[in-house]
Amino acid sequence: MAAVPSYRELEQRTLGQAASELNAIPQGQVVAAEVQARAAQAQAIATIAAAQALLEIGDVLRERLSRGDD
Repeated sequence: MAAVPSYRELEQRTLGQAASELNAIPQGQVVAAEVQARAAQAQAIATIAAAQALLEIGDVLRERLSRGDD
């Protein structure tokens, strides 16, 4: 059974996916609605990455507080 990835690993993969989505936005003579839709999709993916980063921070804080670290 494969190891479960950390939130940090998931966040990095998700940010990579968001970057790929942004790079895939067509340029030049393109319908504005298509660019807006693709940009919104990339923003949604980046928002998920931000949530994963916050979960990672919460896990680290919880671990340190349970150990009594300052």
